[in-house]
Amino acid sequence: MLSHHAYTIRPADAPTLEFLCALAGAAPLARPALIADIDGVPAAALSLVDSRVVADPFRQTSGLVRHLRLHRSGWRTRDQRDAVRDRVRAVLPFMA
Repeated sequence: MLSHHAYTIRPADAPTLEFLCALAGAAPLARPALIADIDGVPAAALSLVDSRVVADPFRQTSGLVRHLRLHRSGWRTRDQRDAVRDRVRAVLPFMA
């Protein structure tokens, strides 16, 4: 399990995607995509178009890929998160 301080998830840029795909020997990912870095080093990427994953074959990235998929699912349900936040704020007005 990764510490939440050990990795970051960010939008992918073309050079980093190309690096990961070359490292893994995989076809390029469709963009837009997300990149997960471990201690600032790219370790895995997830395409937001077709959910394909490319990961560094020299690192243990299964947990990181789960985090990427979870982040993607939360990214796609932003309206639901906002609705929950609004309901909580309605009950607890001091949080607004």
